[in-house]
Amino acid sequence: MISERMKIFIEKVNLAFVASADLDGEPHLGAGRGLEVTGPNHLVFEAWFCRKTLNNVAQNPQVAIAVMDPESEAGYQLRGIVEKVSDVAMLNGYVPRLEEPGMPQVQSRIAVRIDKIMEFSHGAHTDNPLSKEA
Repeated sequence: MISERMKIFIEKVNLAFVASADLDGEPHLGAGRGLEVTGPNHLVFEAWFCRKTLNNVAQNPQVAIAVMDPESEAGYQLRGIVEKVSDVAMLNGYVPRLEEPGMPQVQSRIAVRIDKIMEFSHGAHTDNPLSKEA
């Protein structure tokens, strides 16, 4: 469960790294902003995700999300299931002279149901789930 303290922290940091994997287990890392805790077990965020991230979560909706404050070097790892991917913005076409081929053309909003929360930092920590009061 995402506590009020966690919610404030997550929305203030406003940067998440999301790890996904395809059906063969090949991992991929993406980043997103616009973090919003929409319920005790739900997190949404947005990005111009590359196709690899979107394809991965379509095939395998399990993700790990890291949110860490660079100043305190403390944060959370949230694990969960992608429940919904929505398009929120779209570029008005591809411009070959200005853009690299394969660049994202759609900004997506990903909604995740969180089932496990752990501490996340570069220092010593456990991978034990945090209590509901944390």
